[in-house]
Amino acid sequence: MSNETNKVNLEIIVGQYGFCFGVDNAVREIIDHLNKGENLFTDGEVVHNKNVLEELKRLGLKYSPQENGTFVVRAHGLPPEKLNEISKNYKVIDLTCPIVQNLFALGKKLSKEGYKVVAFGKKDHAEMVAFAGHVKNSLVTTEPLPLLDNKIAIISQTTSSSEKFALFIEEMKKLNKGKEIKVINTICKVTIEREEQAKKLAQICNFVVVVGGKNSSNTKKLFEIAYNYGKAVHIESINEINEIEEMLFREKSKDIQTIKIGLISGTSTYSKDVEHILKYLVKNYGGRELYMEDLNNLKQEVLEESFEQLLKEHENMNQVGRGKIVEGIVTEITPTGLTIDLGGKVTGVVPLEELFKELNEYKVGEQIKVRVEKINEEDGTAILSAKKPMEKIIFDEIQKAKENGKPVSGKIIERIKGGYRVILENVVEAFLPGSESNIREDEEIPREKMQFAVISYETRGRKTNIVVSRKKLFQKLIDEFFSNRKPGDVVEGIVESISDNGAFVKIAGITTGFIPNSEISYNTSIKAKDALTVGKIMKFLIKEINPERKRILLSLKALLPDPWENVAKKYQIGQTVTGVVTSVKPFGFFVKIEDGVEGFVPIEEVFWGRKGNINEVVSINDFVKVQILEINPEKRQMKLSYKSVIGDPWEKIAKKLSEGDISEGKVAKVLPNGVIIEIEPEVTAFCNISEVSWNFVDNIEDVIKEGESVKFQVLKIDPENKKIRVSIRKAKPNPWKAFANAHKEGDIIKVKVIKAVEKGYIGLCEEIEVYIPKSQVYENLNLGDEIDGKIIKLEEQKDIYKIIVSPKAYENSLATNKNESKDFEGVTLEGKISDANAVSEEKQNTNSYFSREE
Repeated sequence: MSNETNKVNLEIIVGQYGFCFGVDNAVREIIDHLNKGENLFTDGEVVHNKNVLEELKRLGLKYSPQENGTFVVRAHGLPPEKLNEISKNYKVIDLTCPIVQNLFALGKKLSKEGYKVVAFGKKDHAEMVAFAGHVKNSLVTTEPLPLLDNKIAIISQTTSSSEKFALFIEEMKKLNKGKEIKVINTICKVTIEREEQAKKLAQICNFVVVVGGKNSSNTKKLFEIAYNYGKAVHIESINEINEIEEMLFREKSKDIQTIKIGLISGTSTYSKDVEHILKYLVKNYGGRELYMEDLNNLKQEVLEESFEQLLKEHENMNQVGRGKIVEGIVTEITPTGLTIDLGGKVTGVVPLEELFKELNEYKVGEQIKVRVEKINEEDGTAILSAKKPMEKIIFDEIQKAKENGKPVSGKIIERIKGGYRVILENVVEAFLPGSESNIREDEEIPREKMQFAVISYETRGRKTNIVVSRKKLFQKLIDEFFSNRKPGDVVEGIVESISDNGAFVKIAGITTGFIPNSEISYNTSIKAKDALTVGKIMKFLIKEINPERKRILLSLKALLPDPWENVAKKYQIGQTVTGVVTSVKPFGFFVKIEDGVEGFVPIEEVFWGRKGNINEVVSINDFVKVQILEINPEKRQMKLSYKSVIGDPWEKIAKKLSEGDISEGKVAKVLPNGVIIEIEPEVTAFCNISEVSWNFVDNIEDVIKEGESVKFQVLKIDPENKKIRVSIRKAKPNPWKAFANAHKEGDIIKVKVIKAVEKGYIGLCEEIEVYIPKSQVYENLNLGDEIDGKIIKLEEQKDIYKIIVSPKAYENSLATNKNESKDFEGVTLEGKISDANAVSEEKQNTNSYFSREE
């Protein structure tokens, strides 16, 4: 640059710069440990600043696991699962920013309150990856979207842009109208202040210089804001000073009398990087330094402040020195802690983890004692602790608690070798051995405040070692619980797990009880899985308690009105009611009349006639009408009748059928001696085997099948005994009479052999069976043979005829006709004698066969 360019009337307006508290703390801690020769490693950039990273690398920080090394948790934090896994193998230094830790705690709290937690931030940002691990089922996004949940809590990545966060909230409200939306601004206060300053600098300066790493999200946001409201340049260090000089040259060419440059940095930028640039501009361009906080105080009267006032402020700054206990006024309560006015120009911040009480217990305007932990005299800010001034008091209270056997309250902070680190009364550290923790190794560390028993309190020099136990306290509490509780007591519990048989409930946080399905509701169809949800807090009645076995049986329905108390008033014997089938058994079925009131229909009250399959009558969830037969409120029983409502079908059957009628039905059952026919529901008839067919039936299943539709003739109706006798064969014309009308003895017929019997064969002719004696054939016959024969016997017997057929007689008649040389009379006489002898010879056999028809 020429000397001409250097003759610029330049004002450099300096905004906030340097590390934020979280980054500053992390970098200082790492440098301190490295200078002590410790072997440190981490999993990513501690700060998005190339110069700082190079310095830490030079001092020995590694980015891969080191043998006997110590892992450093960056300011962004880590998911608890990953941290637990690392802590199993390495010592850990947790440098998570307190504001980020507060963000995790706030997210979990909101989730427990039933909110769907939505974090405005980038999913792949280290802070949001850790947040998602701490707050299960949360949603990390930068895109507004509609949700199914009715309760929504919106928070933000601590380094997000406040303007973009505001736009995101506005869109979320539009997309989720009518739902409860809770918005908590968790953007780091420093981030918000710097964004506001970047905006103001862009508005009042010719251009703004934003200093910080090119990978730093908060630095890039500052550049975007400054660029949107004016002109801006983003540089990492003084090595890129030429970019500023080029901007100065362009502004100088516009003949501007005074050029104003804004100077600000991201929260991951070294203060000295900004200060190098500032000194360069002052030295080489004669720039005049102005600071944002003084812009409104440039009037002459401020410059004429009294020497006395300046001394007072100086004294106040000295009083607020590191390690000093001072008093201040709470001026603001935020989700991440308290803002405290310490007087003069000093403002302090108490992070959540340094509070002595719960955040909601503090009030704006309240005066509290705090200890100064860190102070930045340049910008008049201090990190404070409200719990440190209470240490001595708390130590004394813990010692007394051990002596008196009283519990103390505290929180488990982290898992360490052999157990857990605990903070008692939010102030004093203690050790909880794993064997005394009542926590499984695979179980997530509980983060809520809880009670501990003090089992050891030892002071050695200036250090006090405290050992606590949950196990001892639990055992004492359990013993007291079982000593003081009795059946009928009402207790509060949280549902731990649900099974097919019931649910397990954690009572008072110390013991577990069981509630079976039978004790969920008076409505027996409602099970534990229908009425309970894991994690739900409810009240239960102790049904049974066993101090020796430490067992508790719980009930929900015992807390509800008993529906059986009013059953006798609401229902009467003989009344017809509508209910729902809840269970079907082989011996009857159950019907729900109302919630908690069930009745039973025995099988004899289902069917009017023969007992059948109940599942073919009703199914579960069917609506049925039943009549009340008996009511017994003491035994909680009600007897019902299904058949009484549908009516006795036998009362109607005599009107519908008469003896001699031809009707139709379905074969319901085939028996060895006949068949049962269903005429209509609840009404059956019996057909004897002798009435199934006009022919002789040897095997009934060869003739008729179950499910077959058949016609029958009514033989007899007995409504009194609910019996009907029918005949299937008589519903058809009698083929025997038709045959007898068409034939006579001596006729020649064609017969098909269908069966062989002991002394002959059975043949089929015109749908009737005839008998062929063996003595009337010249050679053995085979099934299926078709032969000609002469009828030598045709005798009526009741509804059928005895018919004997002789192939011999037929063949003899053929031979006689052919032998014309013989005496006709002799031959005829011989034939007649032969036929007569055949009839006489087979009479006994045929009688025995045809008699089976009876």
